[in-house]
Amino acid sequence: MKDTPRRVMIDARYIREQSSGIGRYTEHIIPRMLELRENLSLSLITHPSRPTPFEHERVDCHVFDAPPNSPSTRFRLARKFDMTGVDLFHSPFNFLPGKLPVPAVFTLHDIMWLLDPSYCTQSRLRQVVSGTFYGRFIPRSVQEAVQIMTVSHTSREAIEEHFPDVKGRVHVTYNGLDPFFHELPEEEAWAQISRYIPPRRRFVLVVGQGSPYKNHAGALEGFIEAFRDDPQMYFVLVRRFERGGDSRLDALMDDPSLNSRLINLSYVTGEELRALYNAAFCFLFPSIYEGFGLPALEAMACGTPVVTSDSGAPAEVCGEGAIKVDPHDVASIARALRALRDDEDLWKESARLGKERAAEFTWQRSAEQVLSVYDRAIAVAEAAREAGQ
Repeated sequence: MKDTPRRVMIDARYIREQSSGIGRYTEHIIPRMLELRENLSLSLITHPSRPTPFEHERVDCHVFDAPPNSPSTRFRLARKFDMTGVDLFHSPFNFLPGKLPVPAVFTLHDIMWLLDPSYCTQSRLRQVVSGTFYGRFIPRSVQEAVQIMTVSHTSREAIEEHFPDVKGRVHVTYNGLDPFFHELPEEEAWAQISRYIPPRRRFVLVVGQGSPYKNHAGALEGFIEAFRDDPQMYFVLVRRFERGGDSRLDALMDDPSLNSRLINLSYVTGEELRALYNAAFCFLFPSIYEGFGLPALEAMACGTPVVTSDSGAPAEVCGEGAIKVDPHDVASIARALRALRDDEDLWKESARLGKERAAEFTWQRSAEQVLSVYDRAIAVAEAAREAGQ
C-alpha cells in the first residue's frame, strides 16, 4: 500500500458540530494519514451538520443522514454508496455496515455493551434495546472484519477473551493528544471560566458523559469524604449528557455539606474545557471501565495532577503520570485527594509526571498505526482473492 495508490472509505459521521471522543479520533487521524501517504485518497461518509469536514484534493465527502449507531448503518449504508474503486472500508466506531462489497476494518473501542449493559445506562429499557442491538451487530462485525483496531491493550485483551478466534486480527492503535490541550497562564484560564466558578477557588474537576461506567457518583462521594469540612474546595462536574439517570449521584448532590460548592455544567466550549483543566486543583477520573480515557491525558497535558483508576485502560494509559485509586473504594479516592491537598511536593511531582506521560501520545503515531492496519488488511484481502481464483 505504501507505493500503490489506494482509496479508503471512512465513516466519518461522528465528526459533527459537537464531536465526541470518537469524532475527535476520526477528525485527527484523517489529515495525518493524508500527510503520511501521498498515494492515499479518502471517501468520507459525513454527518449533515459537518457535510465537508475537510477540504483536500484527495478527499471527497458524501452525506448519510442517519445516526452512526443505528439499523440504517447496518442495513442501508452499503446500498447507498457506490464503492467502485474503494480498496478498504473503515468504520471508526463499534460495528460495520452489513453486506459491504469491499474488505473492511473497524475500530472497536470497547465491548462494554457485551460485558454488562449496566455500565452504559441505568435505564432498563435502553439496556434491553441497545444491548440487543450491540449484542447482535458487534459479534457479526468482528467476524466480517478483515482486521480489527482498538485503542488500548486492555481493550484488545477483553476483545480476544470474548472472541477467542480473533487473536492475531486485533491491533492496538492508541489515541493521540490534541496539541490544543496545553498549559495556559493562570489569568487567561480564569478569565474564561470566571462566569462558572468564583475567582481563584480550588476545585476538583470531573469530566465525562453521563454513563454509569464514568463513576461520577463515586467521584462525588470521594470528594465529600475528603473535603466535607473544607469549605474552600469546590467540585466541578462537566457532564455532557445522561443515559438513564443516576439515582445515587442525584442523592449525593443533595448532601447539605456541599452547599454552593457543587458546580454542575452540562456543556462547555473547547476553550472553556481547556481552561477548566488548567485551573483545576486536580482532575478526578475514577472510571469503572474505559476503552482508553482521553480526558485524563488532556488534563495531564495542561499540567494538572490526575487521580484515576488503578486498573484497566486508565491505569495503562496514564502509567506513572497519575495517582491510582480503587474506583470502587470511596476511602481510596478520598485519601488520594487529601494527599494532593496536604503535600505540595506530591502535587508538583504528579503534575510533572503527568505532562511527561501525556507527551508520549501523538496523533501522528496513531495515524501511523492505523495505516499499518490498512496495509495488513489490504494484503490479507488480496491474498485471499488470489487464493480463491
